[in-house]
Amino acid sequence: MSAAAEGPGAMQGLRSDDALMAGIANEEHLVCTECGQRAAMRDMPSTCLRCGGIFDLRFPDKPTATPDETGNPGVWYWQRFLPDCAPANRVTLGEGGTPLLFCARLGAELGLDAFWVKNDAVMPTGSFKDRAIAVAISLARQYGKRGVVLSSSGNAGASAAAYAARAGLPAVVLVPATAPPSKLRQILVHGARLATVQGETSDCCRLAAVAARRFGWVNLTTTYYNPYGVDGYATITYEIAAARPDVLLLPISCGPLLAGMMKGFARMRALGLIERVPRPVAVQPERCAPIVRAFKSGARVRAWTPEHTIASALNDTLAGYERDGDYTLAWLRRYDGTAVAVPDEAVIKAMRALAAREGLFVEPSAAVPVAAISHLVASGWLDRGTRVMAVATGHGLKDVPAAAIAELPAPIAPTEAALAVVLDQVVSGPP
Repeated sequence: MSAAAEGPGAMQGLRSDDALMAGIANEEHLVCTECGQRAAMRDMPSTCLRCGGIFDLRFPDKPTATPDETGNPGVWYWQRFLPDCAPANRVTLGEGGTPLLFCARLGAELGLDAFWVKNDAVMPTGSFKDRAIAVAISLARQYGKRGVVLSSSGNAGASAAAYAARAGLPAVVLVPATAPPSKLRQILVHGARLATVQGETSDCCRLAAVAARRFGWVNLTTTYYNPYGVDGYATITYEIAAARPDVLLLPISCGPLLAGMMKGFARMRALGLIERVPRPVAVQPERCAPIVRAFKSGARVRAWTPEHTIASALNDTLAGYERDGDYTLAWLRRYDGTAVAVPDEAVIKAMRALAAREGLFVEPSAAVPVAAISHLVASGWLDRGTRVMAVATGHGLKDVPAAAIAELPAPIAPTEAALAVVLDQVVSGPP
């Protein structure tokens, strides 16, 4: 792969799996993936103070640490693979340990014999963001930080509001004014200070960075501005590794979910806990696909021109932090992955199919990876015997677009005759 495709220094933080472990020092620290500058964990910086690059969290393996099975430890069950945090400072709402569901009916319709969904839609606040926020909020307490701030399209804001309330920390959440109202209400009910912004997610990111610097608060924005959360996403890996997936289907905006899971697999392989690492597939909506465009062209990631998409949680143009996309591409290419963009119509179809075939009600953004399966099968990238796993990232109740749901039926008369008509329709099937 060319340096132009990766971006300057984009691969510096992506060493071989063995080097990933061998090169880690005996104490926790952050390393800039661009220039190699190190930073102390206690300051909880967002990006490199020297060059503004992305930080990668490094810490030694703790082989004597056993899974925390006391009470409900949440992601801290995996304390061996997470940064040090005193038990008294660990903030949890019981996140993690979500179901890994074998979806035989839907898989068969899509041409797959082995298809699973990791259902992170049933997390405490209804999205996978709880993993990243739980780790970052806990570290904020560990290092005595006074508050948190973040940009969000809705899900991370709702998560941060809940975990900040649990931790007793003030939180400010910056959200585009176009975010789903249900997510905004979820932020408000937890007592966070919500500011809706007449702009894009990238505008909110810029303002969150300003606020974090001004007040010395931790920036929880779940781009790579929050390097601590990346290792939170790696806990998904530890929960699914025993199922031995061949391919991971992941919905992404700038990509920390993908980077975190691949980092988790690389760590497990370096420790000899698994034999191979699955291939990742980055899936974006066609109307906001800056990473897919760069993958297909071999160029650097460029900001996307703002468009509306039904997958609102993935509508991030990456304007101002295009290097996040380049960093995600480096992980994608390292493990021979691919990237796919799907139309809104396919997303709606996948959302309905998950619900009707498998009982899984997810928001549009969480259905995006399933929407890519037909294309991947038709192109030969997936075959029937491939062990495929998709991560469902958000619950359907968080974002219910009218286009995805059939209109409510008209009321029937309270008579047996009227009921018989309904029952006949069920028996005979849809018209």
